Amino acid sequence: MTYVTVVDDSPARTVENLDKLMTDILPEPDGLTARYAGMVDGKLCIVAIWDSREYAQAFMSERLGPGLRQLLGQAPANPPRSLGVEVEHTYVR
Repeated sequence: MTYVTVVDDSPARTVENLDKLMTDILPEPDGLTARYAGMVDGKLCIVAIWDSREYAQAFMSERLGPGLRQLLGQAPANPPRSLGVEVEHTYVR
């Protein structure tokens, strides 16, 4: 089942850092269908579409932390807050 994650204040802090993290540091995540990112009130917000909750959780628990550590030079003070949604209905225009 499709799973959506929303991070409302990424420790990557900028779209440029996110691009570096996702292209130079981390391999392409398994099960990632799409990712959207932008700045809202000075915070980097990310919406990701996954093939399943399992893919999202594996990325968040196994790859994201080490990648952020490499990007930032240290582990983030707080892990990214993430909201996950099991998609029950889809509308695509």
